[in-house]
Amino acid sequence: MARIYNGVDASIGFGEESTYGTAVSRTHWRPLISSALTRTIEKVPRPTLRVGTAGAMRRANYVQSDNAGGSFSIEASYESLGLLLKHLLGTAGTTGGSAPYTHSYTIANDVPTGLTIENVRGTGTAEVFEGARLNSCTLAVSAGGIMICDFDVIAETSSARTSSGSPTFGATDAPVLHSHAGTMGWNSATYDLIDMSLVINNSLAVRQHLGSSVTAQPKRSDFQSVELSVTVEVEDALYADFLSNVESNVTLSFTNSFREFNIEVHNAYLSTASDPVSDAGIVRQSLTFIGQSDGTNEGVKLEVKNDNSSATEN
Repeated sequence: MARIYNGVDASIGFGEESTYGTAVSRTHWRPLISSALTRTIEKVPRPTLRVGTAGAMRRANYVQSDNAGGSFSIEASYESLGLLLKHLLGTAGTTGGSAPYTHSYTIANDVPTGLTIENVRGTGTAEVFEGARLNSCTLAVSAGGIMICDFDVIAETSSARTSSGSPTFGATDAPVLHSHAGTMGWNSATYDLIDMSLVINNSLAVRQHLGSSVTAQPKRSDFQSVELSVTVEVEDALYADFLSNVESNVTLSFTNSFREFNIEVHNAYLSTASDPVSDAGIVRQSLTFIGQSDGTNEGVKLEVKNDNSSATEN
């Protein structure tokens, strides 16, 4: 009888590759909320017109492409996002001679070489993905909630599923909560948020070449983008800023004791400012800010303050 699995204790581990597509041990672990990482092999019929001895059924197929990747969701934490933020944006740096240390993550010309990702499928098996690059990430939280990180991944390939290892989690678990949020700063004013969602898109693309059914190292195929969407109780000043095409940095901080998670969207403009009236309740306003580069500040900076001296080991 086949064994029945469930998702209890599903987790995900990461290791930083020095050579693209060469798997390394997983040294950073996080509990999963969900995972849709998988390997998809596209098989198509051969173009020949040959059929069987009866009927008109094709006789053969071949592998057109062998794709790996997908998405996964984890909680945002003040203590465990450093490696992922480096591989999302490209550059990581640390300041401070003693705790608390400030780690800054900014956009580079390219994201780092790649990650090895181990997807532990609950009480079932584990699958190891190599040559994984982070294509995009959404950081989102709403009133009453916890910040969730949704990552989209393009990988070179994965190995056959096998028995999972023993994940090792950090001793400190410090999730980013809705109650830790401060006010949003924009154009010399501050605003209370109902929810926020930051989307960073690297615009990576699969690269298929002759000689292999798996992708070469994914590279950018379009402009990067940074979008911050928020909801507030309606503010006419923000609508006026939208009409006037104001550009300003957007800032938002989450603070828990000495720990901080800071978001700065550079040179942003408002692409939408929607505040329909449909009932007798408090009118809310949905806003979308688009980040831009000015040649020095490249669109977004994420900053984490904690008691770990390393920007990637935390």
